Amino acid sequence: MSICKQPQITDIMKKIILLLLFTLVYSQEGVSQNTFFIGEKMYPCTETFTLISNSKSYTGYDLDVLIAKNGNTGFIVVSTETSSVFIKGKLMIYLEDGTIISCTDRGIYDYVDNTATTVYYLTNAEIEKMKLKNISTIRFSLECGKCISSS
Repeated sequence: MSICKQPQITDIMKKIILLLLFTLVYSQEGVSQNTFFIGEKMYPCTETFTLISNSKSYTGYDLDVLIAKNGNTGFIVVSTETSSVFIKGKLMIYLEDGTIISCTDRGIYDYVDNTATTVYYLTNAEIEKMKLKNISTIRFSLECGKCISSS
């Protein structure tokens, strides 16, 4: 005569709970939101997209762009890999329908790991325009961080 041991309910429950926790952790990873930090504050943002420089010279800098939201306003954050320049001055966003959004330099700069980053403010109306039309071009100025004079 052989005796078969039946699994106890507690063992089955433990496996179900572990499976549920495992599924919950992985499902949260899949829907995690992109975030951007300015100082100690965190903002939800788009994924970073890259605009390829149309410059034929060796000084052409590709531009990484993301849009962050802060209540009724937002930010456009631009960065480029560089060793000695900063993105400074007015930023012009050209939308595919010909609309131009002009952003004023507010002096929010960062430079980490050979990447210069600048933050520009956007109004809610400007964000709404950008939701309706794609960005065609962004014009920006570079300023030498190590030079006496800048161009």
